[in-house]
Amino acid sequence: LVRSPELEQTVLAAMARTLPRDRYPICFLHLQLCPSQIDWNRHPAKAEIYLQSLSYWQEQVTQVIEKALRIGAANFSEASQSQRVGKLLKVSEEKGGYSLSRSLQATEGNERKTPDIGLIELQAVAQVHKMYILAEHPTGMWLVEQHIAHERVLYEQLCDRWQLIPLEPPAILNHLSPTQIEQLQRLDLEVESFGEQLWAVRNAPALLQQREDCADALLELSLGGDLQGAQVATACRSAIRNGTPLSLPQMQTLLDQWKVTRNPRTCPHGRPIYLSLEESALSRFFRRHWVIGKSHGI
Repeated sequence: LVRSPELEQTVLAAMARTLPRDRYPICFLHLQLCPSQIDWNRHPAKAEIYLQSLSYWQEQVTQVIEKALRIGAANFSEASQSQRVGKLLKVSEEKGGYSLSRSLQATEGNERKTPDIGLIELQAVAQVHKMYILAEHPTGMWLVEQHIAHERVLYEQLCDRWQLIPLEPPAILNHLSPTQIEQLQRLDLEVESFGEQLWAVRNAPALLQQREDCADALLELSLGGDLQGAQVATACRSAIRNGTPLSLPQMQTLLDQWKVTRNPRTCPHGRPIYLSLEESALSRFFRRHWVIGKSHGI
């Protein structure tokens, strides 16, 4: 086994906003390059390699993964998806110890498939503790955390369209370090001196423009991170807060927006968004299959 730590970190970074915490992807990279571009003398045991033009390959890997993550049911047939995923799991289990071959013996008639959340009919039923949306669907119910579901919606909107608009009046920040000013400028924010230890920020992400805490949000963005990190921070600050009461129509609108996102299972920080309570599991818990007769509630 030969490793390239830099490429491994590139893969993890490219998928950081879609993977659950402490989980790692199965990823195969096929790089075609001249042997002279590989440095084998990096590690005494030849267990690691270093690629010349590393930044180029990191950029290529990032772009390919971003493209792959945008593949959905609309442009990736179910048959090819099942076949490709099956091949990947079969190869990875041999050395990874997943032992999947013994549990994935499904036949054509009883094959279990991961549901496409976008195709599930979710009906908002209630709000629990002003934090979770109780949603009913044909085979059970889900608890959806409203803040991170909305955060996922906003994050993907920001990724698709990072829109900066003018601030009138500008946001005034004080005591910014040169590093903070450079960070804001790196994000294409217009920053200029406005007096003694004062700076005026004349544009901001559209989601932050109308917020009372716009200046605080811009200060947060100045503390570091790349564009993706800024998009995550903006989405998190702009999303519906837990503790906010929602009407049924508002909950339904959020569910409809969230379930069609590209990565609805986790928030950009890697937290799971929903808890599934399937009817079959509820039936087993309440032991409904143990009783017979209408007198027992069947």
